[in-house]
Amino acid sequence: MGQDAEVKRYQTDCSPEYPPVTFALISYNQERFIAEAIAGAFAQTYPSLEIIISDDCSSDDTFRIIKEAVDSYHGPHKVLFMQTPKNIGTLMHVASVAKRAAGALLVLAAGDDISKPERCGELVEIWKATGAWAISSRFDIIDELGLVHGTSLESAVVDNPNYRLRKYFYEGEGGISIVHGATSAYDVKLFDYLHISDNSYILSEDGALSVLLNMLGEKIVNFHKSLVFYRQSPQSLTNAGRRKFLSMVEIAENELKIEVMARSQYNRCSFFLGLNEHLGQRKVRTLNVDLIKKDMIQQKARSRWTQNSFGERIKFVFNGCSRSSLSWVLPRVFGVRFFYLVKMLRGFVYIRR
Repeated sequence: MGQDAEVKRYQTDCSPEYPPVTFALISYNQERFIAEAIAGAFAQTYPSLEIIISDDCSSDDTFRIIKEAVDSYHGPHKVLFMQTPKNIGTLMHVASVAKRAAGALLVLAAGDDISKPERCGELVEIWKATGAWAISSRFDIIDELGLVHGTSLESAVVDNPNYRLRKYFYEGEGGISIVHGATSAYDVKLFDYLHISDNSYILSEDGALSVLLNMLGEKIVNFHKSLVFYRQSPQSLTNAGRRKFLSMVEIAENELKIEVMARSQYNRCSFFLGLNEHLGQRKVRTLNVDLIKKDMIQQKARSRWTQNSFGERIKFVFNGCSRSSLSWVLPRVFGVRFFYLVKMLRGFVYIRR
């Protein structure tokens, strides 16, 4: 996987009471926050711990900060750090780290979040008690400055009955459990069933792994205790609630991010269809293939929206667009410049209030 891994090895307690665990810190362009995330990894109190810090070919100083932090570390844990030769997306990145992991439980952390010192130990106890293949926990929300804005919260996707991934399964076959990626841990056996191609660029791993777990019929546990400081920033694509005046350049950048996300969602749908074929008799739940294919059409259109002709956009509105997508599609039908004008005027009105 990319550059040769550099390893610092220390003595760890590998008694039956403390099964080996891998704490995987996954980063990409998070130079502002990665040092705090690494400090959270190094502060873990669980004794039989391997730490893998892996960067997905960041274009900023993230990897340099990682290397300096590891070089200066003299704690009790085994530490390994690496970087991919090119940006491969979160799902493939996590899968590649899982192949290198020595632990039986893989605890994931993002490069802008901070894990509490007891996180690994608490997750191991839940894992041993339940036999779950996936565990996620509650979290405290922090902002860019590290200030806490909410405590012991649960991700909205965990219990949301309208969460899109739940629609990919048939209701008559039972309920669907969802993992919150920012607070997640997985039994490494799960990754033996992960069937992805080398070009499966998918930007989030939790949705994909949640679907795989439900297809396999393996248990997902959502733990009631807060174990992570989960960072939210205005730059997040999912933070759509903030309206402000945007320049033409900022609007263009946001549209590019949306297209990248749409390509990722298209690839994720393709990944689900491949899993449906690949798992064979091991599959406990079946997928709604027709719905996934419809979503692929939606995401493909979004991923190349600015390149489509006016005729292609109109055709999509009448033939391929779902009712739920109209609010996104209609402002963009008349092209990029018209959409930019609408967006800028909307921001100007917001500022004048």
